[in-house]
Amino acid sequence: MYKEKLPNNCPPKIAMENESIVLYRIFQGNKLDDYEFIPYNRLYPNNQRFQQLCEAFAVSFFLSYDHALRKYQEILRKNKKMGSFIAKLKLAPGIGKLTINVHTGHCNLWWYEHVKIDSEVKLLEITPL
Repeated sequence: MYKEKLPNNCPPKIAMENESIVLYRIFQGNKLDDYEFIPYNRLYPNNQRFQQLCEAFAVSFFLSYDHALRKYQEILRKNKKMGSFIAKLKLAPGIGKLTINVHTGHCNLWWYEHVKIDSEVKLLEITPL
């Protein structure tokens, strides 16, 4: 059902089926590519914490450009860099389960296995950082 083999009780019960929604994501490159949506459990397969943490099997998004920019700046202050662009994306409905933290503007999306990025995610805008 999901792209990843998820840990027990994942996604959490509060996760909901996604509607058509516009979200923001920090990208490495300046184009829509499957590589931009790899969850931490696959990016860091040797990190045992990420192999058990439900959120590590999701892909992070943000509710607004400002939320994404704040996260980018927070990571920079830690002398790390997580990307070079902020992408504004429109997600098709029914591609996964979503949790939204309205206080931080952070969202987690657990993709369904049938999802094809190039047809179900539309790049609306991309801004260099």
